[in-house]
Amino acid sequence: MSNINPFDKCPVYETNNLIFRKVEEKDAIDLFQCYSDPITKKRMNNDNCGGVWDTHNIDAVINGIKGWKREFNDRFYIRWSINHKQTNKIVGTIEIAPVPNTTRFLDGTCQTGILRIDIISSLENKIVLSEILTMVSDKFYSDFDIKNIIIKATKDDKERVSALENNGFDKLKDSTFPYRDYYVKRK
Repeated sequence: MSNINPFDKCPVYETNNLIFRKVEEKDAIDLFQCYSDPITKKRMNNDNCGGVWDTHNIDAVINGIKGWKREFNDRFYIRWSINHKQTNKIVGTIEIAPVPNTTRFLDGTCQTGILRIDIISSLENKIVLSEILTMVSDKFYSDFDIKNIIIKATKDDKERVSALENNGFDKLKDSTFPYRDYYVKRK
């Protein structure tokens, strides 16, 4: 477990090509490009999110960002913007949320985090996804005191499935989990 609670000071993570920092309203224009991308929209995971994520305009994205910030302030989950260093553009987001959603990270009960990766389709490939998954594997188990990370990937999303398999994620075969098409990586 990390010595710093990520809800006291949201960590910034960095890889060779990407910087992950807590999402902010100023990211809305770039994120609108991501969330209005029809391929990205098709791949988004809204399981257990309580609604449809409809980003028909910038205001909808700004409202989404405000909601993500409220969840952070309530110490429930964290959503980071993904800054692509080469272009200096926000190209998507990642999130880690507790499973089940009745638990909280660092409460001694939460063992699993659900990872959501929403990235513009032009960058959703094995290389970029593997870079994200490596960072997640290196940081999230200790920073959030969890033993498992789960993520959704349908068989049609070949790049994501390949990246997951290449990074030690296995198809989740737990029949008690209420959603389908998930992969898990255990600490």
